[in-house]
Formats: sequence, C-alpha cells, structure tokens
Amino acid sequence: MKLYKKDTMFTITRDVTRLLFALNFYLLAKTLGIEFELESEYVVLGSILLFGPLFCGWFCPFGASSYFMTRIGNALFPKLQFTIPQPYDRWLRHTKYILLAFFLYLFISQGVNYFGEHMEMYKANAFSWNYIKLKHWAVLFIPLFIPGFFCKYMCFQKAGYNIINRLLTVTKIKRNPETCIGCRKCDRLCPMEISISKHDTVRGEDCLGCYNCLDNDSCPAKARSLSLVVFGKEINHIYFSIGAISLYFVATYLVLFVFKW
Repeated sequence: MKLYKKDTMFTITRDVTRLLFALNFYLLAKTLGIEFELESEYVVLGSILLFGPLFCGWFCPFGASSYFMTRIGNALFPKLQFTIPQPYDRWLRHTKYILLAFFLYLFISQGVNYFGEHMEMYKANAFSWNYIKLKHWAVLFIPLFIPGFFCKYMCFQKAGYNIINRLLTVTKIKRNPETCIGCRKCDRLCPMEISISKHDTVRGEDCLGCYNCLDNDSCPAKARSLSLVVFGKEINHIYFSIGAISLYFVATYLVLFVFKW
C-alpha cells in the first residue's frame, strides 16, 4: 500500500521550493504571460553533475506540478488512485528512453542549440509538437489519478539524467542490509516506487532526489539503514539539500542576470 509522507520541516521546505517553480512556470508564464526566468540549462546540467537528481525533486516545474496534482488527486479522488501493475510499469518506464533517443536525433539533425532556444526542436515535426501538447496533460491531469505518470514514463530528460547519474555517480542513497529490518516503508514512501529495500545503493534508478526515504521519520530501524553518500562520504541529507539549493539559486542568478548567458 502506498504511503504519503507526513509533513516535516524538511518536506515543507522542499515543497515550498517546488511550489515556487511550479507557479512561476504555469501561473506567471503560461497563464498571466509574465516571463520571469528561474531556470538556466547551464545550471540544470551543472546541478545534475554535482548534486545528482536533486533538480528533479526540487526545481523541475513539471515534476513539481505533477507532485501537487497527485496530492490534490489523492485528497479529492482517493478511491480513483491507480498504480500501473508490474510488469507493465517496468516496460512503460523504457518509453522515456525511446523518447530520449528520438529527441537526441532531432537535437543533432536540426542543429538545435540546447542552451539557447531549444523549443525549435519540438517544432520539427508533428510527433514532437504533439508530445509538447500531451506533456501538459501528463503533468496537470493524469497525475490526479496515476501518481508520477510523467516522470516515470514520459520525461526523456529524466532518462538522460538517469544515464548521467549511473555513469558519473556523485550522489547515491546507500542501504545498510545489516540494520535494515525489511519493513519496506521506504519503498512505499518513494514517489517513483523504487524498491529501495531491494537495493544496496540507489543511483540512477529513477530517483528524484526528494529524499522522502531519508527524512527523520522514514526509517523505523533503531540504527538508520539509509544514508546519503556524496563523493564517497556519508552526509546529512538536510545539510546537503540546503547547500545545493543555495548554490542553485546563486548560480542561476549569476548566469541569468549577471553574465546573461
């Protein structure tokens, strides 16, 4: 049975950050037409290389919007919540890698500057343009009933980030099998439904870097069984998140408003 994380100071801070990026994209930019950049492709790529998947769980406007729609759906339509069963879930997760290959082809064949106006890539053909239209449905409507649909099955950028995090493992979640009691609470708290209790380490397996599984009330074992490892050393996930958030905002400000890249 799926569990929903109780609010703590850590999760409230994370969700306020998520809300900022979701509102900036969908309310200010898309609805009111007020353009205020909070995202730089340079900083996003840098954050993936330095902080692992933290961007997905904290700063991505699509992931954030999907998260809040999931919470709304769980509150309004609790009996209509649906999880795609195995093995279909596992097969469908491969879809985003197929989409990644397709958009990489467009990216190269169209000579698109990803760090510039990469929306031109989506205008290349009917499929890529319809993907953009479907993307908003997958972010704002489907998560009311199927949690995490876009991030699990449609986000080709997440597929790319997974590959990067597998090849360049800066951060990972480590499980201590000697202290783990096998309760699987961490599995049920994971919004991406990763079987954390079956892994010794989690790196690149669709992890969003939300750190639900690492929060203080998540592991009932007397000796906590999960830890965050950064550059080979265990570090408190709260301190790491605060540092990463601060650097992300500073870097975004410098890139967008000082260097104007």
